[in-house]
Amino acid sequence: EQARDAVGFLDADALQVHVNPAQELVMPEGDRDFSGWLDRLSDIVDGVDVPVVVKEVGFGLSARSVAEVVARGVRTIDVSGRGGTNFIDIENRRRKKQEYAYLSGWGQTAAECLLDLQGSPVMLPRDVCEGEPVQVLASGGVSTPLDVVRALSLGASAVGVSGHFLHVLMTDGLDTLIDEITEWIAQVRTLMTLLGAASVAELRQVDVLVTGTTAEFARLRGVDLEGLARRHS
Repeated sequence: EQARDAVGFLDADALQVHVNPAQELVMPEGDRDFSGWLDRLSDIVDGVDVPVVVKEVGFGLSARSVAEVVARGVRTIDVSGRGGTNFIDIENRRRKKQEYAYLSGWGQTAAECLLDLQGSPVMLPRDVCEGEPVQVLASGGVSTPLDVVRALSLGASAVGVSGHFLHVLMTDGLDTLIDEITEWIAQVRTLMTLLGAASVAELRQVDVLVTGTTAEFARLRGVDLEGLARRHS
């Protein structure tokens, strides 16, 4: 009922549901019981006439979590990985002892989430689940046009930016923000040209070399990094 009211009040084209257990658990007055969240999600999907988007709030979604959400009828997921706004840090500062400081690095980056999904065939945007495409959005820690291109090359249908653009808006105003977004679009095109990709579809076929801690994560999750590095050949 709340979901239907929200859609009706706003004449919304979609409804986004935030999944935020890490934030709630560190929040002093937050929820502690998540046992029925998937059932409630199913009810929302069945109860509204617009697409439902499930979004993490900055700690990422594993392939298993995405699969559980897709099984409930959701066809658009925003992995929203670690690296942007950190709600564990924010909520921990509200605690008297700030005892959860050791969790400040909790979660997966957007790139790690997208790599995790490489081994799950129904998750990629070009694949089909029960006749409907599953779209994966990437956000969380996106601060440059290169981050956008990286995410698109790893299968994201679209990329979200909040912190950087909000900072530009608050410090320099709307006109400067519009200029910044326009410049980002131009730079994404520049990077795609450097990679020989005339479209996002072609971008998903370029070679991707994953190194460092991200590569270690991907190997432990069984991702074929050698295959990613030789996609074009």
